[in-house]
Amino acid sequence: MSEESLRKGRRFLVYLAFFMIAVSLSYLLVYPLGYSPLGYETINTKDDLVVLQSDNLIGLEEDRMTYVPQEGEEWTVGYLKDLIQQQRTQYFFFFTPLLLALLWGALDLMRKKSWLRVLIQGSLYVFVPTVSLVTHLNNIKDVLQHAI
Repeated sequence: MSEESLRKGRRFLVYLAFFMIAVSLSYLLVYPLGYSPLGYETINTKDDLVVLQSDNLIGLEEDRMTYVPQEGEEWTVGYLKDLIQQQRTQYFFFFTPLLLALLWGALDLMRKKSWLRVLIQGSLYVFVPTVSLVTHLNNIKDVLQHAI
């Protein structure tokens, strides 16, 4: 084997290790620890009402609210429950590329690449999952605001 193919193989294994670390840390953050900044959690559910708890930017309890749908829109209770259950998946798909961008950015900085290049690449990794997460959280807020 040539030196170039060994170097490519090592680089691939390093990237694979970074990917596995990012997925593992994201899973631990979202599922066992339940970290969801600016997210919502269901506290209590009944037939026609849901008690929610919103989290602040650092993931601590911020506010409790009761969601009671308007008459004729009882279906929104099920929709809201589904959105809140899907929220964890959205956070998982947000944290994984974020951690990958941080790890690969650190590796690129160790290789003496420019800060601007690292920031642009990291922003591109995180852009689509951020838009998806913000859209999901806005959907939850829209459902909650229409009940008032």
